[in-house]
Amino acid sequence: MDEEQAKRILGITENDNARTAKIKFRRLIGRYHPDAAGEVSSDFQEQAQRINAAYTLLKSKDFFRGREEKALLWKAPVNDAAFVPRNIYAPYHMDLDTGGMYQALARGKYMWNPDEEEFPLFLRSLLHAGKDLLDEVESECGIYGGTDALRIPFQKQLFHCLALQFVDPLYCLEKIAKPEAIDEEGRKIYCFRAYIGEKQDRERMKRILSLGKGDTVYPAALRDWKLMVSDSQGNGLGHISFAEDELYYCLFPLMRAHLIQTKMTVVRIQRNKGSYLRQVKAEVAFRIRMEKETEHYRNPDRNREIRQILSAYKREIAGYRR
Repeated sequence: MDEEQAKRILGITENDNARTAKIKFRRLIGRYHPDAAGEVSSDFQEQAQRINAAYTLLKSKDFFRGREEKALLWKAPVNDAAFVPRNIYAPYHMDLDTGGMYQALARGKYMWNPDEEEFPLFLRSLLHAGKDLLDEVESECGIYGGTDALRIPFQKQLFHCLALQFVDPLYCLEKIAKPEAIDEEGRKIYCFRAYIGEKQDRERMKRILSLGKGDTVYPAALRDWKLMVSDSQGNGLGHISFAEDELYYCLFPLMRAHLIQTKMTVVRIQRNKGSYLRQVKAEVAFRIRMEKETEHYRNPDRNREIRQILSAYKREIAGYRR
């Protein structure tokens, strides 16, 4: 493997620095690494080894030397209509697992750019933005502390509203995935790895075990951030889990807007027979087809909903004080 091959494997361009290259590396290794994806096939192990080897080669060649970060010039679209600005975070040391150590590189109404911002740190920025909004409400009400139990449902609602303001599903899908095919009408078709798992409901476990390779499962309902699925007889199987968490924020808004068609087929059934854990899991090929109307999708304005959440929290605090 030479340097050009390594760059192609990782999708790295001359514009990438150490931080953005690390983001691309982590995204790829999360998709193919057996420990992260629950996959033990030789194909996935080989792909994970190639990704590791490519990144190691570029580091050994000093590919990133001199590619300094330009903290003030953040490369991402801006949503001027967003309710609040948010912080852009990055770890202090890109070559170390720094845990909670991170720094704010920029602040603004920046949309999430998967090539520039690690997904867990993007989620952290949303959490902090929501926390700041609730802090402001408490300050207005003269409350300082002791409200952790009250916050939880409002924090969750704010988090999802902010995510819908700062994630452009089409823009992000183009960054994190490539189409599997394009049909004769020019519609893009993507395929993602997903799972249906169960470890408590015995009836659902039996239904999942009765599935075979190539069987189709069907969407039953989209509840909050869970896609419930059923078998061909309409029996519930549970909900879909994606191997990549960012897909929830890319796919579910489009599904709610009825802008994509889905097809889910079983790849394999896995069964854990350990002494302390009995679990069954069906790996599913989750295919979507982007309808023509999808290109006109625009993020809905969530500001009114955010104001309603903050007003409801203010009323909750008033009741708490009594």
